[in-house]
Amino acid sequence: MQSNSRRFVFKASWSAFLCLAAAALWVNVLAGEFKGVQKQHRKTTDPPIQAQGKLGQDLFLAIDHRDLAQVEALIKQGADPNARNGLEFTPLYVAAASHQLDVMKALLAAHAEPDAESPYGTALTFAAMGGHAEGARILLGRGANPNTSRGDGITVLMMAAWSGNPEIVSDLLKHKAKVNEKNDSGASALMYAASLGQVEAGRMLLQAGATIDSADGDGETPLMAAAKSGQAEFVKLLVQKGSKVNARDKKGRTALMLAASYGDYPEVVRTLVEAGAEVNITDAKGRAAGGLAANRGYDQSAAVLGKPTSGALSLKDVRVAVVPSIKLLQASMTEFSQSTGCISCHQEGLGRMATASARNHGFSVDPALNQAQLGRIRGALKALRPLHEQALDNAEAMKQVPLIEINEATTLDGWLLAGMAAQADAPTQATAAMAMVLARQQAPDGYWTFSVPRVPMQSSFVTFTALAVRALNAYGPRSRSAEITERLGKAKAWLTKAPLQSSDDRAFCLLGLKWAGASIAERRKAIEDLRAAQQPDGGWAQMPGMRSDAYASGQALYALRVAGDVSADDAAYSQGIRFLLRTQDDDGSWFVNKRAIPANNYFDAAFPHGESQYASFNGTCWATMALLESMSVNSPRGAAGGIP
Repeated sequence: MQSNSRRFVFKASWSAFLCLAAAALWVNVLAGEFKGVQKQHRKTTDPPIQAQGKLGQDLFLAIDHRDLAQVEALIKQGADPNARNGLEFTPLYVAAASHQLDVMKALLAAHAEPDAESPYGTALTFAAMGGHAEGARILLGRGANPNTSRGDGITVLMMAAWSGNPEIVSDLLKHKAKVNEKNDSGASALMYAASLGQVEAGRMLLQAGATIDSADGDGETPLMAAAKSGQAEFVKLLVQKGSKVNARDKKGRTALMLAASYGDYPEVVRTLVEAGAEVNITDAKGRAAGGLAANRGYDQSAAVLGKPTSGALSLKDVRVAVVPSIKLLQASMTEFSQSTGCISCHQEGLGRMATASARNHGFSVDPALNQAQLGRIRGALKALRPLHEQALDNAEAMKQVPLIEINEATTLDGWLLAGMAAQADAPTQATAAMAMVLARQQAPDGYWTFSVPRVPMQSSFVTFTALAVRALNAYGPRSRSAEITERLGKAKAWLTKAPLQSSDDRAFCLLGLKWAGASIAERRKAIEDLRAAQQPDGGWAQMPGMRSDAYASGQALYALRVAGDVSADDAAYSQGIRFLLRTQDDDGSWFVNKRAIPANNYFDAAFPHGESQYASFNGTCWATMALLESMSVNSPRGAAGGIP
């Protein structure tokens, strides 16, 4: 039996260097459909299924395990320091992103190419997105190009601005990084810094000549980006430097309107008003900032704008609210599938959970979309089945499972099988093989892990433990029932004592316990922990100190309803539903600011909110499912039984 015994050392800045959609590229290789974004000037072949180069897979595994001694031993055995894994990463990329300075030095001493390119950038790109200043400095000293850009135009400086490490920004500027470059969506490095409120990085960029009001393809300026995500200090910085406070985006919205629409940000509102923001100008629907804040129940902002809320907001009916959301989600899922041909955790995992919930609650969903997604999934699983079956009996074969070398098999398999279970997709030999490969990634203490955090969707061991439990219940073969029962028991025991810090932790702890067969009494503490995290505005926040949003709120409400047996009439539940109803956009979406480093090659999948669209898609999925659960529900459906 193989278990996951990795030594996980997380760095906050190591979060999110890999897009889950991009992680699924290996599926397209197997299916012969790869359409990955390539740099236009560079000819490449499709990414290989596993690491290419002598001992390449072993070298990646040693780096993932943070085992310097093993890395050095493999190099002595002739391991190729320029091996490529299934995403065309080199070992130096992973070491640079994960703050493994000694491993970087060992690889460079073995003649690793310091500036080797891929569709996802270079090792310097990865050091910048991981906030690894020492690693970036070494690479710059070896001649790495400070102006390298990926297929979507994102530069190293943009990555550094997003991660917010002033040392890297400073070093890049000293090496003549171009400060006003734009990516394919029109965003500059200053825009990236503004979105997450990286004030020191923003100050350095402005001093280096960054264009303060450079607008992206949606007409959004850095001031608008900072305002709508509540970055008060960054708003003050831009206002002090002369940003145009009354500029409008392509929808006619000003920074003040955006601040009033997407959070209760009185400090941001006050700063903008004092800087001359016009309070009474209106958007395309005739709404001024004060009315927007009041209608969304943002009391403090509304008061600053002279429009105090009455406390008796007029909320739309739940059924009316979810109709455009369901339509919007499906449109984006269709666009994503047609544009990439790849399988992702958000579209085929969480997205299929949302459409299944809509169908189960009596709403019309597009059968063609579901059929297309299922056909692509079935094709990929069929192609993977021989390797998965070999891996169950052969440790060497297990090492060759695509992307296991960076511990990504758990994340995609968990979400994919959970989406299939929600849709009641029938079990097959291929789903059984994938489920058992997922089972073998369980740590001895009973939980499942990953090495590549991507907040918030891929940020919690609790999440992937719960998803693995769901997958094993739905698709674990009866022939391995004894093993499955033992693993589920260990998972349940671990979940009862797991440390809970985030909204994902709390919601998925409750869901995981339910899926593991815990009684309501055994779930009581998890229910109370989740209830206690509700904020005064009725919503939930992703992390302590953050503001409520649709992602955390929808997720919490869904978990309380389906796994906590909380009544839809419960006062706290009703308050949460009201939070979602009053913060929904007219088009049916919810805005959730992107926190994960933009590691994927970005493209527009026909969902609102620009480069925050994938975070907003996920938030809209959870919010929609929560609203659906507040209605009367048919008996839930899910895959059952398994195969012999």
